[in-house]
Amino acid sequence: MATETQALDVRSPIALDIEAEIWIDAAPEHVWKALVDDIGAWWHKAYRDERFGVFLEPHIGGRFYEQFDESGAGALYGLVTFFEPCKTLRLTGSFGLPGARHYVKTYQLEARDGGTAVRTIASLLGDIDEETLQGYRQGGADLLEALKRHAESRRA
Repeated sequence: MATETQALDVRSPIALDIEAEIWIDAAPEHVWKALVDDIGAWWHKAYRDERFGVFLEPHIGGRFYEQFDESGAGALYGLVTFFEPCKTLRLTGSFGLPGARHYVKTYQLEARDGGTAVRTIASLLGDIDEETLQGYRQGGADLLEALKRHAESRRA
């Protein structure tokens, strides 16, 4: 009995880091609250156009997820893997990104010039083409701008 050999499409994953920084006219404690407690108010990336909410459980091992409806159906974006209040939040997961095998997003907050500098570092391993990479970069910048607008509009 003859067997057929099939060629497999094997790709090497690409690893990259994308860093960005934005200054927010609000105290670090206020920006932290917007980042952790109010994430569903400004996080606009979603699996579905209509969703019940986006939530972050603010503790090590806490889930960062989208809930589709009241039944509890949803999707896990990632888990909290580092948590230092008002300083650093690190999330690890796929975030629903096409081609992502491993994605780590770190938010670092620093008091600066009467406000807060927020630096993000996105470390990614996956099957990523140039178009997808540009989408990641733009999406990250858009989310930082959304955090800035939200935090500044609700500052005390």
